[in-house]
Amino acid sequence: MARELPSPATARPRARAASSKAPPAAPRVTSGVLSVRRSMQLLELLSEGEKPWSLADIARQLEVNKAIAIRLIDELRDTGYVHRDENTGLYMLTYKLSNLGLRKLAQTRLLDQSGGVLRELANESGELVRLGVVEFGQKVTWVLAYVGERRTLHIDPNYRLDIQLNTHAAGKAWLATLAREQAWQVLMVDGIVKCTRHSKTRRSDIEADLEFARVHGFAESYEENELGVGAIAAPIMVRLASGQTACMGVVSIAAPTSRMTAQELRAMAPLLLRGVKKLSDIWPIGSSSS
Repeated sequence: MARELPSPATARPRARAASSKAPPAAPRVTSGVLSVRRSMQLLELLSEGEKPWSLADIARQLEVNKAIAIRLIDELRDTGYVHRDENTGLYMLTYKLSNLGLRKLAQTRLLDQSGGVLRELANESGELVRLGVVEFGQKVTWVLAYVGERRTLHIDPNYRLDIQLNTHAAGKAWLATLAREQAWQVLMVDGIVKCTRHSKTRRSDIEADLEFARVHGFAESYEENELGVGAIAAPIMVRLASGQTACMGVVSIAAPTSRMTAQELRAMAPLLLRGVKKLSDIWPIGSSSS
């Protein structure tokens, strides 16, 4: 099922009824900027789900009328990012967008440097292993995934594109490398979300998880981000040319809860930490803007 995308906030604030002085005007979003924003939302939307999208579904998800939706689609078709199946009238992404991502990864040498280590870790654990990179000290983005070959039951490597910081082991692993107040400020910007009934939203509970990660070198999440899925994750700490050490990425191991208990997942931590150490030693300096 497609993820609901929030529509851009364009409404102006109401005037204060009890005041004769008009409130300051809200910053205006120009039509050009709004179109770019909606185009980015459209690309994200088309990347979700297993089937192509109809015009009606696109308009409904973006919360725009069909005329606006078709203009956005036509621009992306003209630039080669979207394809329309003439037989069905449905829309889908082309591979042009993924090609840009591959170019970025090739520039940073992440594919060459990390692929072997991650594949080995996936085969040894038998589970889903993913690599996320820290971008500009603001978020973690998935870039690579490998699935262990020994299992018949697998987690879809793309089962969740976003990394919710307060519920995902990868998000906690990164936050634990930051100063305590800085970590909380980042959380406030990202938003604390209750994804499942197991999600932790109280500050004391979240900070206890981050402290666990600081002490043990890895973070854990068990059905907090997605029901039926548990994960552990560890940060890739790299010594920079300045002599400082920074978290440049995160590696996670995720498994179905039907196969692994939280304790069994935790027992995989030494394997995870060995893999992360290898990545820290070979990480290409300058590959991330953390």
